Amino acid sequence: MSSHRIRPSTAAIAAVGTITCLALTGCTRSSTVEAVEIPSSSTLVAPPGFGDSPLWSVPFVSTPHVVDDGFVGVLDTSSDSVRVQVLDDTGTLRFGVDVPKDRAQFAVTSVRDRELLVTEDIDTTDSGNAASLTARDTRTGDVVWGPVGTAGCLTGMGLLIDAGCNGESARAEAAVSAVDGHSTELSGALSESDGYAVVRDGVHARIVTVDTGNTAWSTATLTPPPAALAGTARFVGAAGNSVAVAWTIPTRPEPIQAVYRLSDAELRWVSGALTPMNVTADASTGSTLITTGDLGDDGIAVLFEQYGTRGFTTDQFPGAEQFTIVGGIVYGTAKSSVTAIDSVSGRVTGTSSGPVPIAMTSNGVALTADSGGHTAFKVIPHF
Repeated sequence: MSSHRIRPSTAAIAAVGTITCLALTGCTRSSTVEAVEIPSSSTLVAPPGFGDSPLWSVPFVSTPHVVDDGFVGVLDTSSDSVRVQVLDDTGTLRFGVDVPKDRAQFAVTSVRDRELLVTEDIDTTDSGNAASLTARDTRTGDVVWGPVGTAGCLTGMGLLIDAGCNGESARAEAAVSAVDGHSTELSGALSESDGYAVVRDGVHARIVTVDTGNTAWSTATLTPPPAALAGTARFVGAAGNSVAVAWTIPTRPEPIQAVYRLSDAELRWVSGALTPMNVTADASTGSTLITTGDLGDDGIAVLFEQYGTRGFTTDQFPGAEQFTIVGGIVYGTAKSSVTAIDSVSGRVTGTSSGPVPIAMTSNGVALTADSGGHTAFKVIPHF
């Protein structure tokens, strides 16, 4: 893969990892967790484009997220709490944070080029707060801010909180600043990414800078693309760094659909497809994948975070009905196989019956789900 820096595979990983944290770092107390093990390669099928031999497995009970050259997920450790655990991409345990079992949501965000893991705390002070949050450096576990009392619990949609702490049925009512943890009331917020929250406002949406609470821009005031009627934009959805809008046009009943960058409303993509667009984010790279139901010439596209776009057609993914982007690779899933294509080079990196990865680091290590949790595989370099 031309867009990833590849390191040689590591040696065997110890079956038991020991986590030691100093009191001043804000990590959990020293403990031993049986988390990482070497799986049997005979029972696992590698994702397309990855080596057949698994590297290590970890029993995460939640969908893992990518952090700097590593992963974070939830380990079920006891009856009243769980552990949010950070690993590097060799399977080495960096640090863990014990959190209430019914409040295991966490968020990964960045402030001033420093990546943070935000978790809820176990309340040992009887403070009366619905929850308190702490942000830690994802490499060291050092506390950056917190604990900060909030009026609710994380919803799992970025740094949004729900006052009722209702778990899967959570309704966001506020957003948390990644800078210092202060809250901004944002009833109706749908998602938060990189300090910007998307708040539905009827058929439109406002994009709010969480740190200040100010509206950065609104879909109601966007300049329409050519052939679209001014003032008739309808908010479609948001994912990662992108916001999708449908514009009414006079020449056909179907709208023109357009995608704008979340941070500054820059027009990134215009689609002539007759069916609704689906926008999904690649948490590993910041890119966005766009698909449409009719999958014509512009039915599959990748919007890169900093530059340009790349389009794909269905004949590049034989028989595929579902599409996903992970670590900059587009996966098209058919009934019996998965085809993987590097979104930068356009090169087919593999075809197999293996699963689609869930998360992948910039070093080309990916986690896939299995019956015991998640297993890591190493990408095959393509030069």
